[in-house]
Amino acid sequence: MAPITYKDKRYTIVFKNEVTEETVVKYMTDVVDAGGRLTQTYDWFLNGFCAAIPELHLQLLKSNNEIDYIEPEGLPKRL
Repeated sequence: MAPITYKDKRYTIVFKNEVTEETVVKYMTDVVDAGGRLTQTYDWFLNGFCAAIPELHLQLLKSNNEIDYIEPEGLPKRL
């Protein structure tokens, strides 16, 4: 597991509306277990979180059908 540095890219991960809070928490745990670091969690206007994510784990997330979209961290463009 590669250590996270401040140069690692941070992403906003937004799940589809039907994905439960428990499922989102599982993904947050998976990101941390993969060496990532959570930077923000959302619970009322977005179903998701922001995190510094190792590149290999990011590729796994991108192939997941429970995720609506992934974009670089910042104010999500789809609000």
